[in-house]
Amino acid sequence: MNLILVGFMGSGKTTVSTLLFGEALQQPVYDLDDEVEKAACNPIPQIFANDGEAGFRDLEHSALKEVVKRRQGILATGGGTPVAERNQRLLEHAQAPVILLTASPAETARRLGDGEGRPLASKLTPVELADLQDARRPAYDRCADLTIRTDKLSPTAVAELIIAFLRIHQDQSA
Repeated sequence: MNLILVGFMGSGKTTVSTLLFGEALQQPVYDLDDEVEKAACNPIPQIFANDGEAGFRDLEHSALKEVVKRRQGILATGGGTPVAERNQRLLEHAQAPVILLTASPAETARRLGDGEGRPLASKLTPVELADLQDARRPAYDRCADLTIRTDKLSPTAVAELIIAFLRIHQDQSA
């Protein structure tokens, strides 16, 4: 992997990873939720309905294990991916910079809307959503090499910050 994006639902991981591919990095983009759906042959809401969150998290871990083995690419993880310690270890050993994208609880709620297609978000009130975001924050922080607050930034501006970070990171590694 060349780059891994982590963060809560609605932080911009999928949008920014797509921009990074198109704008500068020209690396394949992997969305972990898409990889889980492919492996399960079901959409995420159906996986949650059939197997619950625990079943989904097992599929997510297996998909993460496979994706981080790839030499090239940009990975946008699911919002809960870094919470599991076993996933934190995989992210750490991926030898790719991990960028944490954050947004305030109010901005997150605005971006998620009714939470359609997001089983966890669709069941939570705005206060519960903010509590979940706060509960996950320490796990995100443990994984991150860089944190970018996306509230007042366009996706293009976020992508530009990441590209600048990667240039500095590459210069320091050389």
